Amino acid sequence: MKKIALLLLLIMTLGAANAQNANDVPPAQVMDADEYYNPNGKRVYALLSESPQLFSSKVKVSIDFGQSTSWLGSMSESRLVDKNGKEIKFNSMIDAMNYMSQFGWRFAQAYVVPSGSGGKSSDISVGGTVYWVLCKDVDDYSQISEGFTTKAQQRAR
Repeated sequence: MKKIALLLLLIMTLGAANAQNANDVPPAQVMDADEYYNPNGKRVYALLSESPQLFSSKVKVSIDFGQSTSWLGSMSESRLVDKNGKEIKFNSMIDAMNYMSQFGWRFAQAYVVPSGSGGKSSDISVGGTVYWVLCKDVDDYSQISEGFTTKAQQRAR
């Protein structure tokens, strides 16, 4: 009986030692509540995905913000293009994020979908597709693609 009581006391002590209090976190790590407050109630999201270029260190980036695309050409139609309709090649996903931040987009989350045998998490080392989720507060949904153009939008003009 004493062993069980001692074991329970040890477990409770370790649990209390691992608990965190927001007051113990340095101010730089605490999120500002105003950063996530959107008085207009219109927060939009976009998904950036990279397409590595053969024989190049550059990447082409596709964006999905809920736009309509054809099934066959969805990846290429949603690539970011310049004023002349030429696909923009970025140095990295960070370069693409810096580009998107000019238009009010903020980083929300990133994840990798592994490629390889069975999509196991251990397969990340053999490659995968990197996705970045971005968010932006807008007054009107027409502002979603403000500042950038996709290949499909360029064709529609």
